[in-house]
Amino acid sequence: MMNISDFSQLENVIHQLNDDCFWKPLEESDTDKVKMFIDKIEESKTWTRSRNQEKGALLEDFAVFLFERFQNANVKKNRRPTDNEMDVEISLSEIALPQFMRDYLAPKIICECKNKAHSTVDVGMVAKLAELLPGRGSKIGIFISINGISGSGWRYGEGKRKKILIKDGIPIISFRVKELEKILQGKNFYTMIKEKINNLFDEVDDDSPDAPAMDHYEYKKRMNEIIFHLEKCHLINNEESQEIRGRLIKIYGELDGF
Repeated sequence: MMNISDFSQLENVIHQLNDDCFWKPLEESDTDKVKMFIDKIEESKTWTRSRNQEKGALLEDFAVFLFERFQNANVKKNRRPTDNEMDVEISLSEIALPQFMRDYLAPKIICECKNKAHSTVDVGMVAKLAELLPGRGSKIGIFISINGISGSGWRYGEGKRKKILIKDGIPIISFRVKELEKILQGKNFYTMIKEKINNLFDEVDDDSPDAPAMDHYEYKKRMNEIIFHLEKCHLINNEESQEIRGRLIKIYGELDGF
């Protein structure tokens, strides 16, 4: 039996725990529930305006399901029946948290749910969420939506969230419902949040050139292109390329499409 006599010893133990200890992985019955949510959300794209409230509640309930899997989290819903945009407030455990969670997520997360089939999260929505957070005692905002945040690079909603991070130090991250299907293959949702935050901070801080020239990729994909470019130019060999790519995946997650 392990004896812990002070907080520093507890911190050492927490540091050694993996993400599954803080966000509970799906069991078989949970997998069926996630599939049900995803199928129903896909179906809701065809619903008429008269069902907007139902659409919003559906995506909100999916968000609640995801966030309630954080250990000892208290999740509350804030319904706004006049539209299909709703938010979820997540108060994390006050018992013991890993350093990353204390730095970026604690004590509270605000999640906005946007179940709109034909539009993205625009500049105004990003700005509104950022303004909302301090008054709610939160230092991070998360969007869950069908189509994600508008724009790319430093343009539109994507650019706005980067400017907010630089100006106010508030990270805003976003998940499309399609991305969340990864939890069905065993991906941990807390791990995905960490990857999104790492991507945002490092892309804002990035001063490397875009290579090769092409439409904007999310940060981890663009970094992969740079690794490929360095190998093509014989600045690194294949073994070095694979080693760097492995570290990239460890920090930012799997490289979809490569």
